[in-house]
Order: sequence, then C-alpha cells, then structure tokens
Amino acid sequence: MKSIDVLLLSRKDIVGLMLTPGDVVSVVEEAMLEHAAGTYEMHPKIGVHPTGTDPANFIHAMPAYLHKLGACGLKWVAGFARNHQQGLPNVTGLQVYNDTATGIPLAIMDCSYLTGLRTAAVSAIAARRCARTSAETLALVGCGFEGTMHLRFLTTEIPTIREIRLRDVRDEAMATLREQAAAWFKGEIVLCADNQSCIDGADVISTCTNGDEQIIRPEWFKPGAFGVGIEGGCAYTPEALHQANKFVVDDVALAEYFERISRDRKTEDGQPDPEFPGGMPSIYATIGEIVAGKKRGRDSESERIIAIPIGMAICDIAVAHLAYHAAVSRGIGQSFQLA
Repeated sequence: MKSIDVLLLSRKDIVGLMLTPGDVVSVVEEAMLEHAAGTYEMHPKIGVHPTGTDPANFIHAMPAYLHKLGACGLKWVAGFARNHQQGLPNVTGLQVYNDTATGIPLAIMDCSYLTGLRTAAVSAIAARRCARTSAETLALVGCGFEGTMHLRFLTTEIPTIREIRLRDVRDEAMATLREQAAAWFKGEIVLCADNQSCIDGADVISTCTNGDEQIIRPEWFKPGAFGVGIEGGCAYTPEALHQANKFVVDDVALAEYFERISRDRKTEDGQPDPEFPGGMPSIYATIGEIVAGKKRGRDSESERIIAIPIGMAICDIAVAHLAYHAAVSRGIGQSFQLA
C-alpha cells in the first residue's frame, strides 16, 4: 500500500504565505460564482455550544465541495468571544483539505488566520458591489483581528475611501490598528470615543463585534450607506435593520437556519437574543447572485443596503485551496505519514 503524506500548516506557516487581498478575493469570488451556478455542495452549519463563560460560544463543523475549483474539505472552528480575556484568539480550529479524486486528506491547517481572510474578503466583495461609487468614509466598529482584516480588505476593494473612523471598547485596540493602518493607508484615521461619532453619516459601516450590543441606530444610517456585519444582524437596532432598502446574505438556507435556531436563544440575563432583531428582513439577493450579475448590487445613490454574511464553508475551502497550493509551490509546512 502506498504511503499517504499529509501536509501540516501552522498559523505561522499560513501567515508566511503572505496571501494578498487580491489573491483571496479572487478565489472567494470563484466560490461565489459556483454558489450562484449551483456547482457546489454545502449544508447549514452544525455544531455544539459549550457555554463556558458565554452562551454564544460555538464549535461548528463546516464541510464543503466546489466542483469547478476541485476543492473539498472540512472546517472545525470554535468561536469563543471572551477568549481575549485570557490572551487567546476568539476564533480557533482546523481546516482539512481533501483530494477530490481519492478523498485522501492532503493537508491539515490552522483555520483561524484563514477564517479572517475569508470573512474580510466576503465583506469586501459585497461592499465593492453595493457601496456608493463615491464612498469616502468607512466606519469600523471592532478593532480586533477581524476588524484589522476588514480594514485592509475594504480599503483595497474600495479605493475611494479617504477617511477611516475606528471604534472599539478597548482604546489600545484602536490605537494599535491606527498605527498598523498608517503604514499603508494615506488618508485620515480617526479614533472615536463613542458609536455615534464613528457611525453617524458614514458611507460604509463594517461591524466586527461580538454582537452583545445593538450599536447602529436608524438616524445614523444615512441614505446611500452600505453596512456589513459579521455578527449576524445583532449590531443593528430593529429599526435600523428594517430600514434597509435591500437586504443581502451569502446563503439563504444558512440565514434562515440561523434565524430559526436563534428564536429561543437568550442572553446571560435571560433576554431574547435573535440573530436578526425584529425578525429577518426580506432577502433581496445573495452575494453570489450579485457577483454573477443575476441581481444588481445598487440601483441608486440613495439606497440603504445591508449585507449579513453568515459564513459559507465553500468560501473557506476556496481559501484553503489557495493556501495549500501556495504552500506546496513554496515548500512551506511539514509532512507526516497518515498511513
């Protein structure tokens, strides 16, 4: 029997690949096009929920297959929002990448950094097609790892941005991100003392929070604004969420599944904790439909548009495909024999 060699890629290895926003956006758009064409296999996330210090904790299993790209695998990912209190990353886990011809696992890689790349790419892809062509002001709430990724991808995909407003409950997180961003962003970067000064009147609003607080109010969400949130619709008040002229998701079945399972979800103090405050708005389109040209992103400069990507496994496997082939070509990572 032939030996089976599996490539191991640590977070350090993944970071060392130096995948650019352009590289990642390109392969994620391929996944979006396959989603629109139906040439994929994916199911709503299944998982377990060790409550620990937070009832919103989760560990999800996310298998996916992309036919045209020839990519297949599984992400086993945990999200524990209070890990930062122990100096640990909020998102941890493993990505398995399989050979589509034999089913043999070709690689096992850290998925935390890859998840950051995937998530930011999806938000940026939606923003490029749904934000106003003259968008100049970006409001970013949440300046941790995901916020850092989003800032780089959004400013790359929307080059008209001239001002960045940062907001985080941790002053040091804002200061650190401003220092990092100043190395590649030449516009103005403002640290905001409260949510209103960050969000009010911004052209593009990106929220990368833990979803504990409804921070976006309707009077701050101006006509023509585009908002994208990675914490479901939880960052919006019901009035702001349902004020949008268009509501966009990455996958309808995923959005409906998360809306359904959140109906009985409670906060620590026993209050309702829905995925979409006030109920899920009527879905206008998926991001893939907009990428494929089946639906228009923006029809007027005055539309308010909100995109809520739940997180598709097909995008994760697309980025894993990119990382695996980059690692093989550059000789990065270590191998072990599975059999």
